[in-house]
Amino acid sequence: MKKTYSLRKRLLYWIGFPVLGASALMLFLSYFYIWHEVEEVYDAQLVQSARVLLQLTRHELQEGEELHLDEEDPGLSHKYESKLGFRIWYQGKVVEGSASSQTFGLFQAPPGFSDREVNGQRWRFFVYVDPDNEVRIEVSEQYEVRYELILQLLSSQLIPIVAFIPVLFFLVWLGVNRMLRPVVGISKDVARRSSEDLRPLKVQEVPNEIEPLIKALNELFNQISESFQREREFTDHAAHELRTPLAAMKTQTQVLLRKLQGNSDNVEDLKNLQQSIDRATHLVDQLLALARLQSENYPKEKVDLSKCIVSAVEELALRYQQKDQALKLQIPDHFLVMANAASIEILVRNLLDNAFKYTPDKGAIEIRLSSTGEFQVSDTGPGMSDVEKMSAFDRFYRADKSGQMGSGLGLSIVRWIAEAHNLALTLSDNPQGGLSVSLKFPAN
Repeated sequence: MKKTYSLRKRLLYWIGFPVLGASALMLFLSYFYIWHEVEEVYDAQLVQSARVLLQLTRHELQEGEELHLDEEDPGLSHKYESKLGFRIWYQGKVVEGSASSQTFGLFQAPPGFSDREVNGQRWRFFVYVDPDNEVRIEVSEQYEVRYELILQLLSSQLIPIVAFIPVLFFLVWLGVNRMLRPVVGISKDVARRSSEDLRPLKVQEVPNEIEPLIKALNELFNQISESFQREREFTDHAAHELRTPLAAMKTQTQVLLRKLQGNSDNVEDLKNLQQSIDRATHLVDQLLALARLQSENYPKEKVDLSKCIVSAVEELALRYQQKDQALKLQIPDHFLVMANAASIEILVRNLLDNAFKYTPDKGAIEIRLSSTGEFQVSDTGPGMSDVEKMSAFDRFYRADKSGQMGSGLGLSIVRWIAEAHNLALTLSDNPQGGLSVSLKFPAN
């Protein structure tokens, strides 16, 4: 089973997922390095604060004064003040401390750095002990200060990424569509073509990656076109070469028939031979017509379809009169269509020839052309099964087994002309029994 996939989706996946992965990795590494640097900086600040407090405390002790700090100035407050703290011990007793440290109670952090949760808040402590002076300095800081800084730094990177990724996907989607536009254009061009249109593909702007494919397709079209041309030339030449000996054979047969009048056995054999020659001549004529239709370009012009149908009926009048067939003709006057006159005459004559040929004696034929361009030829002949209708337009296919003279090319030629004029051609059952062939001409 053939597996198909969307090149557009694959390109988006291959571009989009690496971008998302790289963004996630960048955020993870940023978080790691930011956390590390914030820890280093804030711990250094704790050490620096402890050192300053120790120097002040030593100075007071050297002056022989009692440790005492002035009242805090309300004008120097900061919103983070409640998240920072310090305590000073002298000879085992707390002699000074910040307002925020009063909630610590009797808790004493160990010397050095340590973490502790106090009253539902996580704190970072640094304790320096001066055993010579019996002084203990403790500085502290809530982890919330560090979290807030880390979050702000990460947000400064995350917000641009979140805003940039949708824009990036849109630009990638736009770029992929533009890159695939030549491929889509080639697909539409090939899809619009008929089976006879083998002109080279023309694309104004082609990516380097697509150009070899177009060259290969054009080369293939050229080879197929040359093959068709050789086949048509062979058919044309063969038909020409066969017409002359067939005409000579028919003439000689007619001469022999006149000479052998009265000899019924030989006359019957010669009549059979003459019918075979007529069948071969008809086949050659059809092959020649098909070859010429396929090898030449016919200009289109205004054609009086009504006049064309009447002319074909008059040309074949002797045939339906001999078989006593009932002919019903319903066509408007001077219905004009844009078409090639010669090919349309062949199309109409082939349809009428088939109807007259396969309709039995005393049968009925109806030829109708509506004012909207619906051309229909219906007969009361043997008709076709659904399977036979599917193959009726194949070359040399004959559904009729009654022995009527035919080449199997009549409907094939009709289909070729219909496709060349973009006409809808259908076969259907005649409600009165038999076959109906319908063509839809655009009204002009």
